[in-house]
Amino acid sequence: MKRMGKRTRSVPYKSDHGANQAAPNSDINVTPLVDVCLVLLIIFMVVTPMLGRGKDVRLPMLANAAEHKEGDQVFVSVDDVGAWIEQDLYTDKVSFLQRLQEDLKIAFGKAAATGYKGPILFVKGDRETDYGRVRTVMEWINSNETTTVADIALVVDKTES
Repeated sequence: MKRMGKRTRSVPYKSDHGANQAAPNSDINVTPLVDVCLVLLIIFMVVTPMLGRGKDVRLPMLANAAEHKEGDQVFVSVDDVGAWIEQDLYTDKVSFLQRLQEDLKIAFGKAAATGYKGPILFVKGDRETDYGRVRTVMEWINSNETTTVADIALVVDKTES
């Protein structure tokens, strides 16, 4: 038997130059991003109808109330702290009227699109608040020449029979 130099053995998964590495994959995996976005969309769709309009105040009671026609409205709530438009507090006349004018422009456009003559401004006064505060806010609203309100309504609770 004849022996020939160095004997080599070949291993099928190994090479003499090290393991062959594939190039790194630099593509963005968008599947988790889409999943998170869809979950957030569903959460916002569920939570949005639960958001209230205006600040909750205890309303005075009324025996008979005529129903008003439906349309786009702006809600102003008044309590001992100040006047509220949606969930924002206003204690001075200038900033209150600026915000009210912006909300009325939006409501006027929506009311015109649905065929009403203009938006309805609802004023909600807390039952425990001195009526002078509600009167002051009403004077603020009436003193502004640029306010385009078709109807102003005072919101009350009906008595339970």
